[in-house]
Amino acid sequence: MFRTSARKRALFRQVNERICDVSVGETYELICECDSTGCREHVVVPADVFDGAVRQGRRYLVAPGHNSPWETVLGRGPTYAVVA
Repeated sequence: MFRTSARKRALFRQVNERICDVSVGETYELICECDSTGCREHVVVPADVFDGAVRQGRRYLVAPGHNSPWETVLGRGPTYAVVA
């Protein structure tokens, strides 16, 4: 399960980065990067929050309530949470 979710997170991060490359505006509509293999939720994230998560590494953007019990919530907004 862990390996599958780690691969899913890496793939969805790559997809989200491409979405950001072609997006215009101050927010991005991205795919939830939670570790649930079946999740296909979308999150709306301010551009600076996404950029900060990418720079820090090992930080993921998830839909509210999608964090796992072993993850630390580092920040949140009405439509997203940043977890490590």
